[in-house]
Amino acid sequence: MTLVLLLLCSGFVDFTFSSNRLRHFRFNESIKENWTHSLNECKQNNESFVTLYDEEDAMFTANFTNKKVWLGLRKERNITWSNGQPFTFNKSSVPVTDGTQMCQAIENKTWEVDFCSTPKYFMCWRKDTNNYTLVEIKKTWCQARQYCRNRDDDLVSISDEEQNNQVIEKGNNTSFWIGLMHDEWEWEDKGCSSFRKWTNASIHNPDNCTTHRANEEPRLLYRFGCGNTAYLFCSRGRVRIKAIPKKLTWEEAFNYCEAHYTRLLWIENGEDQKAVEQWLNHTQVDGPFWIGLRQSRIFGFWIWTSDRVVNYSNWKGVKQPELPMSNHCGVIDEKDDYTWSDENCLVPLHFLCEEEIEFMKK
Repeated sequence: MTLVLLLLCSGFVDFTFSSNRLRHFRFNESIKENWTHSLNECKQNNESFVTLYDEEDAMFTANFTNKKVWLGLRKERNITWSNGQPFTFNKSSVPVTDGTQMCQAIENKTWEVDFCSTPKYFMCWRKDTNNYTLVEIKKTWCQARQYCRNRDDDLVSISDEEQNNQVIEKGNNTSFWIGLMHDEWEWEDKGCSSFRKWTNASIHNPDNCTTHRANEEPRLLYRFGCGNTAYLFCSRGRVRIKAIPKKLTWEEAFNYCEAHYTRLLWIENGEDQKAVEQWLNHTQVDGPFWIGLRQSRIFGFWIWTSDRVVNYSNWKGVKQPELPMSNHCGVIDEKDDYTWSDENCLVPLHFLCEEEIEFMKK
């Protein structure tokens, strides 16, 4: 929390945020069109088809309807390296199998493939300085790439035999991800997702678009002809909300979100608030929840961790808690109309993290 104290002493940095930051979902049972027409309907509202990042996503979106809805997964990808570099150098013997998704790793100094959802070490690479960094933290392929990109690197791409030998040498005889995903399917919004659970009927189905239907099996994808019709299901926003079923103090929750996701949740405008309410309306985790609100014990103002001024608010009773009577940390409670209130920072509570979504480069 040293950074917070420095900011409180030196003043704030205020930012103007774009709307639609947190993910929000929209189902429309009055629109049943083919893939192209439905996608255009989403785009008119600055939305896209829904990407499923994991089983939690699949189960959550099944709450909206039991009708057949379009999803964003479509068969149309050209295989490239993570940084967009053409895939011309290949030491892999794996064939690309329709409907499967495998990612490339180095293991025992050779190229091996594994399921992209498998946690492994990984190697980041900064092209302009030719700097290789083996990161000995186990992450899925998509999480690993996001980690590299957050540091202005990317997962390592390999263009020739010389570079391949350099990567192997830097790998220190460990098993680690490199920047190659074998997959003929791509999510429409370029989301990086290793979620692949097909219905049995879809395994040998030649259709190139996908649907989702809760009353069949909410955790599975169904191949569907792009010219057929399904209901409209759109989403917007590039930050996921994660309700954590662990009870921690505010500072413990802050550290947990920083370590496992991106941060404790910020709610920066009315659109963010609606997205949080939508998510909490369907979560199985009980509130109240810690969010990233903290009050200066000296000056009394409230900030988002760790340098965002609270410009939008939804305090219970409208009035912001003030010193000397206030507690110093903020919660949101779905049982109290999703309003915010102050709470003792040392009370163990469930909490909300946010996770930035990583997108594929075109």
